[in-house]
Amino acid sequence: MSIQEAALYGDLVLALRDYAAGQLADAAPAPSADLPPEAALDAARARMDDFIRTWFFTPQKKLYDSAPREVIWREQVGEPNVIPREYAAEAFDDDCPICQEMRREIETAEDGVDHGHHWTYCPDSCLLDSYDPEGSDERWSEEVAQMDEGEAEQEQARLAPEYTPPPTPPPQLTPDEFLSVLRRPWLDPELHRAAQELAEHCDVPQPPGPGRARSAGSGQAPYRRITRDEALSLITGLHKQNVDVQALMAQVDAWPYRNIALDWLSDPEGNVAFICQALDQVAPGDEAELARFRHHRDFILTLARLIPAGARLWLSGWLEAVTYGAMMAPF
Repeated sequence: MSIQEAALYGDLVLALRDYAAGQLADAAPAPSADLPPEAALDAARARMDDFIRTWFFTPQKKLYDSAPREVIWREQVGEPNVIPREYAAEAFDDDCPICQEMRREIETAEDGVDHGHHWTYCPDSCLLDSYDPEGSDERWSEEVAQMDEGEAEQEQARLAPEYTPPPTPPPQLTPDEFLSVLRRPWLDPELHRAAQELAEHCDVPQPPGPGRARSAGSGQAPYRRITRDEALSLITGLHKQNVDVQALMAQVDAWPYRNIALDWLSDPEGNVAFICQALDQVAPGDEAELARFRHHRDFILTLARLIPAGARLWLSGWLEAVTYGAMMAPF
């Protein structure tokens, strides 16, 4: 039940009180028959208030012997509804070991309060369902449709996308091929387009700092997306290190996932070894997860063939500069 719904129900109770009081006053026998109309209405309203007040203060079995006023005040001050010891068997009547253990904890608690098991009053339907069944059906139809759509999206997300690394150029070039590469124009528009694409996909690690703690248990720093200026310096530097940028961008274009961590490229052997270890821990039947790990392994190995050792050394220095350069004090 929503907060607005509960508040409106409170208004409804008062409106019903006034309406019922009017009905009682109009048809009231003695002792209010001799009263003026306004006084008769006040007397009927007082009787309705007595009924409402009694309802608030009377314990109810469905509330585990709590009165409605107690449940409401506890919720407003942030206190839980503790399951009483005498209701432990009713609250946990299943035969499952977990339920039986929770029941035992309630029944053996020293004071019957500090056992840590609570209840919340949450009916399966609301009052409006009874008076507006068409609206209720429409609301729950939308809920079910959204749930079905969410399940379909999750199922689709569990499936690994198709991925096959494009073939890379041969490691040895003939003299004619070498000369053709040297004469290949490298125009600024192409350079900027490549930088823009890298800026949309590539991440660099961030050093731990205030508000950037390392991931718990992983030992890995968080990542951030590189800026366009950083991407431009990266692609220019790789080009100067004799990396075939067109072939590199072809691999990036074929990558079906969103992110590319640039430290994959500076230490491909270490990252591939880590992925191979992770592959051994994936459940044999989880084909989607196995495919994702294989895709990452193949992608890194393919890029390793495109980026020679000298370029990797340059890339490691570039990563250090980008990662830690922002932490340096200005001159």
